[in-house]
Amino acid sequence: MKNSKLKSGDVVESILETIADVLIDLGGYYKPRLNIIIGKLIKAVINKRRIDKKKIHRAIKILEKKEIIVIKKIGEQVFVQLHDKGKSTVLKYSVKSLLNFKKAKMKWQKKWYLVLFDVPEIQRNKRDYLRRFLLKLGFYPYQKSVYLFPYECEKEIRLIKKIVEGSKYMSYIVAEKIENEKLAKIFFKLT
Repeated sequence: MKNSKLKSGDVVESILETIADVLIDLGGYYKPRLNIIIGKLIKAVINKRRIDKKKIHRAIKILEKKEIIVIKKIGEQVFVQLHDKGKSTVLKYSVKSLLNFKKAKMKWQKKWYLVLFDVPEIQRNKRDYLRRFLLKLGFYPYQKSVYLFPYECEKEIRLIKKIVEGSKYMSYIVAEKIENEKLAKIFFKLT
């Protein structure tokens, strides 16, 4: 059964998530290099989300038009490559995929990994974007500028700093105990 109730942005997001997964499998999420056969990409998206091929082709055209990906024909095969402009976009999905993998597969070591930031009021948009981004990635909002994650995520935080361009405002801390951790445990299903 095909998934016909998807919004157009959901198909694009599924393609970007699949590209991010391929990059992680190749070990290349820091410096995205990609040369994937378009047929394999389409097949992977269909297997992941059961999306109609026509919708995937339309979404690929959108990504190409936005200069996130480049479609190249080499011999008889058509490849998808990342455009320089699309690297940071795909990095976001790589970070999300890595953190989701950690939540699904890792055993909690009873430590908390905190991200703290103090972005000046003059850069409120950057601060608000960082908050939304951390929430979307699955971090728990402990305080307005303090977010928690239950698994080691230093590499991912370095990537977030590159994406948001806020490294001078962000800090990463490992804590063995925090006050009022009950709600965070519930949030991450650790109880």
